[in-house]
Amino acid sequence: MKRYYIVYNPLSVYVMHLVRRCPDMSTLIREVTGLDPKKLTENKYLDYLAFDPALMKRGMVDTLALESKAADYIANQIAYADPLSTVILGDCRRRPIHRIIADQGQKPEAVFITSMSANFPTAALIARILNPAGIPVIIGGIHVSTAADDVEIFIRQGIPHPERVALVRGPGDRAVITEILSDLQNNRLKPEYTGTRMMEDGVWGAPNIRPMKPMELVFLKKIPLIGGLVKQLIRINPITPYLGCPFSCHFCSISSVPARQRTFSARSPEDFIAEIRHMQRNGVNHHNRIFFFLPDNLLLGGEKLEELLDAIISSDIKINYAAQISIDVAENPALLEKLRLSGAIHFFIGFESLSRENLVSLGKSIVPSIDRSGLSVRDYYSRMIRIIQDHGISIHGAFIFGLPHDGFYTPAIHTGSRVAEFCKAHRIGIQGCPLTDLPGSKNFIRSQQEKTYIYGAQGTMDYFLALSAADLSECNRIPPKSLKHSMLVVIHLTYDAIRRVGSLWNVLQNAVFVFRRAFRHPTKNGRHSFRDRLNEAFISASAQLIVNNLHHADETVYSREKVKGSYERYYAMENDEDIRAMFRKHIRKFAFKGRVSKHEPPEFQPLSLQLRDMEARK
Repeated sequence: MKRYYIVYNPLSVYVMHLVRRCPDMSTLIREVTGLDPKKLTENKYLDYLAFDPALMKRGMVDTLALESKAADYIANQIAYADPLSTVILGDCRRRPIHRIIADQGQKPEAVFITSMSANFPTAALIARILNPAGIPVIIGGIHVSTAADDVEIFIRQGIPHPERVALVRGPGDRAVITEILSDLQNNRLKPEYTGTRMMEDGVWGAPNIRPMKPMELVFLKKIPLIGGLVKQLIRINPITPYLGCPFSCHFCSISSVPARQRTFSARSPEDFIAEIRHMQRNGVNHHNRIFFFLPDNLLLGGEKLEELLDAIISSDIKINYAAQISIDVAENPALLEKLRLSGAIHFFIGFESLSRENLVSLGKSIVPSIDRSGLSVRDYYSRMIRIIQDHGISIHGAFIFGLPHDGFYTPAIHTGSRVAEFCKAHRIGIQGCPLTDLPGSKNFIRSQQEKTYIYGAQGTMDYFLALSAADLSECNRIPPKSLKHSMLVVIHLTYDAIRRVGSLWNVLQNAVFVFRRAFRHPTKNGRHSFRDRLNEAFISASAQLIVNNLHHADETVYSREKVKGSYERYYAMENDEDIRAMFRKHIRKFAFKGRVSKHEPPEFQPLSLQLRDMEARK
């Protein structure tokens, strides 16, 4: 039979409720599958790959229906390296791995898994379950690149064929993938491979890839009339002109990746446009004209960005795109004009905080620019926002909560509410995140050295289980004194800010505002066609409906059957009676079926004892 490979992008799995209760990987397999791990064999492994669907977690990226470009990129690398094979893309919802193998009727040559920290527990479970069947697993992604020892500890230990598990540190470039396939054919898989080329030309459009059906923007159904229309029309396609980041922000995972493994790499503008033309070969529609550019900061492209924008503007392609970019793009009006002409509709900008002291604590590189302006952070951001919006581009601001200079006074008055009012006043969306120590970040390394972590030291089961919080949905570090050392307060600051900005009325107001600005300042296509101008204004307004939603936040804070939400878990951990009194009534709506647990779960230690233990460890 024809050989095939699986490229898998697993969802995160809710396992926070197992902290303090799960001593080993066998116990975790039992909890997630409902099956006896002792009966896991080569003949029964498929049953163990069907995880309890109630425990699967839809994160922010899944909510935005944004496909994994990493998985697509690796699939194309494999497909071109082995053109006689079939490469099948899968995930935990649309095409689960056990169904792929069952449908094929034979084992794959190998399973390639791309892993962020939040879904590493799922990836590790899948690798362990495949191992008794002798199926090779090659695992890569940012988590493996920053915490390679986790593969040894949580996957290789205790499995019958540890030699069939390999990790890739850094990017999966052409040389690495070619070497892996050669080693697989010769049955000599190495424990570790290292890639250095972040981005290469021609890694797209392979004919021997079997894609999945597109994800749906399911949450849009809650928006009357227009929501259903947008859900049917809009599809966001990730695309990468270049990758790499020289910065080392304290909260970012990439800060510990060796420079040679994250060095800037760019595709040629011709290759970039050729990929878009391939996607639009049967005509342009809302399923193939809307893109999300994946660089962490588009400005890092420098001259390469200018070349790319010039190529897009001079071409006949029609695209609209969102991108991550730093706020200082507003200091370059000529570049902003080019960005808009080329099709920019929406920017994700890391504001992080309205406090200068907080920005300094995060190591944000924008602080000197703010100081030179002579303005407060709030006023500086306001000025930059207006400049960007005056070019017809809308904004989604990322803010971090749980920082040293955040404040909490009542459940209604706190840093989160003030950030929400700032966002509403400036008609921008919000991505609110608790401050989380991401594996590999400087903050994480420091917390491990100083033992200020909450859930456990790296290498322990509690650390492993708490990786599911690394999708920036929960905090995993002791909050500052200004927030009463309360995790409940931090999650409330975060969720309350998202709730206020994501209210239906505010989202609709933002959409109208953005429509008007986009229509007044058209792209190069909109300048030559009234239809394109109107169409692009509709796409811009739709972006506000998509990014300003509560779906991914609700997934975290609300309890449901088998899953205890963060509000209820953090309330159980809260030791400050004043804080508990403030939230006693508030917490009821987040409990499953409106009930608050009468007894605090024994698996959570009161935070006061954790603080005491932290001091003792020092």
